Amino acid sequence: MTCQGLILTVVFVMLCRAEADTVIQKKVVEVGGNVTLSCLLMGSYDILQVTWQKTNTRENLATYSVSKGVTVAETYRGRLNFTRLSLNDTAITLWRVGIQDDGCYKCLFNTFPTGAIPQDTCFTVYEQLRGSLHYIISEGNLTATCSANAWPRPVISWIVPKAQSEKTEEVVTHPNGTLSVISKLYVNRSTSLAGQLLICRVRHMEKDRDYSVKVEDGWWFSVPWLLATAALLIVFVVLVLTVVCWRRRRKKQSESKAS
Repeated sequence: MTCQGLILTVVFVMLCRAEADTVIQKKVVEVGGNVTLSCLLMGSYDILQVTWQKTNTRENLATYSVSKGVTVAETYRGRLNFTRLSLNDTAITLWRVGIQDDGCYKCLFNTFPTGAIPQDTCFTVYEQLRGSLHYIISEGNLTATCSANAWPRPVISWIVPKAQSEKTEEVVTHPNGTLSVISKLYVNRSTSLAGQLLICRVRHMEKDRDYSVKVEDGWWFSVPWLLATAALLIVFVVLVLTVVCWRRRRKKQSESKAS
């Protein structure tokens, strides 16, 4: 084996060992909270500097070296700092995290003579789920509205008794990056739902939460029946009046013949 080949082999083995020595972390933090990210490089290396980057942008967030100390990018000053100063065991803390901070971060251990040894650590930013469900009745039709505000985006599904229905969905993005998903369910002939349970199921962070409401047996559901009842009542009144008038007429006729 040539000298060049030997050097390449040694470098390859060291890089493979470095990858084996790193551990990928995954964390979850609520919007507005704090999170600490750490990297640990095991083994013996001559580390000159540690650099933290946002993986998707490749921008340097902070660096640390014994000779130059700590440097934090201007856009992160007051919101990020090193909380563990060690070249092989490094940690940074982000305060007041927002949706834009969600993702993966890379710490680069700049070593000699191996070069940069990367390690990834990720965290997910979430906003707690807030949901609601209500319905209204108009002209015998039911409109149910289910709203879910959260991050990551919540997914809405409906569990409805057998009925003819249609659905629409709208997504609203708020200034802080959170999302509101508004799903509407339109049901015709709502009388068939009287006493039934409507369920809006929201899936968020791999968990399901149900919001339910019972469709009440109120007079507003009986508008078609009220019309039918009113019509029957009118017919009955007309019949009664007809009978009364007929009896009075017969009575007058009988009195006329008697006289």
